[in-house]
Amino acid sequence: MTGIFAVILASGQSTRMGTPKLLLPWKGISIIEHILSNTFLFPFEGVKVVVPDSNVPLKRIVSTFPCDPINNHYPELGMGYSLSLAIRSLPPDAQAALILLGDQPKLHSDDIQNICESFLQKFLTKNEKSIIQMKYRDGFVGHPTLFSSHFFRELASINGDKGGKDIIRNNRRFLSHCLSEYPYPKDIDTPEDYQRLMIEGD
Repeated sequence: MTGIFAVILASGQSTRMGTPKLLLPWKGISIIEHILSNTFLFPFEGVKVVVPDSNVPLKRIVSTFPCDPINNHYPELGMGYSLSLAIRSLPPDAQAALILLGDQPKLHSDDIQNICESFLQKFLTKNEKSIIQMKYRDGFVGHPTLFSSHFFRELASINGDKGGKDIIRNNRRFLSHCLSEYPYPKDIDTPEDYQRLMIEGD
C-alpha cells in the first residue's frame, strides 16, 4: 500500500474557454478521461476528483471510474477552495497527496509514477516533511505536485485561486524536484490552447 492519494482538480469554470473544457475531445476521448486513465495506472490508495456540482455531464464521466467524486458547490471560490475540499476528505492515515490538474491531457503516466516513487523511496520511511514538484526538460516546474501529510492542515485551510503556491514558497527547505524527460504539459485554458493541442497531438 502506498499511502498516497491522488487529487484531481476538475472544478474550474472554463471561463476563458467558453465551454466546459474537460469535456472537449482529444484523441477519441474527453480531456478528463485522459487524466483519469493516466492516474489509474499507479496504485493510489484512492483518487479524489473535485467536480462542479452543476456539471452533470462531467460528473457522469467521473462516475465511470473507481474514484471518489467531491461535489464543489462553489467553484467560483477558486482552485484553493477546491484543493481544500479534497484534502479535508482524506482519511487520517493518508501519507501524501498528489495534486493533478484536470486540464493537462498531455501529462505522461511515467511522471505520475516517478514522482510517487520518489516520495516512497526517499521520504516515507523517514516520515519527513516533503513537497515534490515535477521539473520538466524545458525547465518548467509545476504540477503534478506532491505534499506529504505534514502539510494537510495548511492545505485544508487555503482558499482563493493560488492553490498551494504560498505553502510551497514558505517551505522551500522541504521542496525537491522530480525530473521529467518530457516537456511541460501545458494546461488548456483558451480556444487557442485547445487548437494548439489538436495540432500538436502527442
